[in-house]
Amino acid sequence: MRMYKKLYAGCLTTTLASTFVAFSIIWIIIPLSFRWSLPFQTFMVFIPIESPRNPQFSQPEEVYSIQGVQNFYKTVHDEPRNAQTSIGMWLILHEDDITNTLSVEDVISDSSRDILIYLHGVYANRAKPLHQYSVFRKYFLVIAIDHRGYGDSGGNVDMTETGIVRDHVQLYNWVRSLNPTVDIYYWGHSLGTALTTHTLKVLKEEQNVVPKGLILESPFTSMEDVIRNIVFGKIFEWLAYFESTILQPLRDNQLVFLSYQHITSIDCPIMILHAEDDSVVPYKLGVLLAEIANKTRTANQGDVVFHGFSDDLGHGHDDITRNPGIYRMIEEFKDACEQFGSQ
Repeated sequence: MRMYKKLYAGCLTTTLASTFVAFSIIWIIIPLSFRWSLPFQTFMVFIPIESPRNPQFSQPEEVYSIQGVQNFYKTVHDEPRNAQTSIGMWLILHEDDITNTLSVEDVISDSSRDILIYLHGVYANRAKPLHQYSVFRKYFLVIAIDHRGYGDSGGNVDMTETGIVRDHVQLYNWVRSLNPTVDIYYWGHSLGTALTTHTLKVLKEEQNVVPKGLILESPFTSMEDVIRNIVFGKIFEWLAYFESTILQPLRDNQLVFLSYQHITSIDCPIMILHAEDDSVVPYKLGVLLAEIANKTRTANQGDVVFHGFSDDLGHGHDDITRNPGIYRMIEEFKDACEQFGSQ
């Protein structure tokens, strides 16, 4: 009997010790590490993991079976470090121009097609949204950009919201310098929606530049709202130091992505797409962003249309463009943009 008591006491001690260690790691070490580690914050916000892994950007047809795609790079100026960095992109030709063999700059310069600039979200690179490209190229000449820190872009500079936005401002100006006449649309997905709205706010305020139209797929209102509504945030939200260890560091390091503010400065029609079964960005944040945009923007800034997709369709976070109705939605949105531009 004494032996069993000792065994029980030993097991209990081990269990309590393991519980204490687990508690310390989850609710003490992780929040404090997040608070004091900018690389940890940056990784958790941007999740710059390659998807697909080991991408072969220079071989889009051979590796990814997508024709009419040119891989290219553009050097931009990183203002905080006064340095140069290279941004990787794909030029996806309109489906009627797939055999065009001109250089990237000549294609853009000579094109009469509307241009779509596509900004992807986290856990992605420009080789991931292949189906999306097949939809986009029916209507646009597409430029898909890997933000700094993704793919083979900007490996020598810091990943920051402001830095990425400044890159995109320069890239817009480069595209526009090549072709001053065609209409330019923006399509952002997930984190790319926040980068897009921020970029367009800066373009409007600094250069009075307005795109023809803006499509936001699976967007959110702010990074703080995302954190409060996903598993990572819910694990820690009950802690007395949640604000000081999780939220305040993001504010201090300007990783805030205030789309609900930036969207009020955008003077073009906006289409928002969100699926109810989105497990990455809660559907309610897309709904809320649309409501805020409708309430805070004036009539002469363009309409905001929201398309929600029921969870039984199974579109989730990435597959809204697989909905058969997406073509009609794009066509109707383009018509609305044309009507708005003619006013």
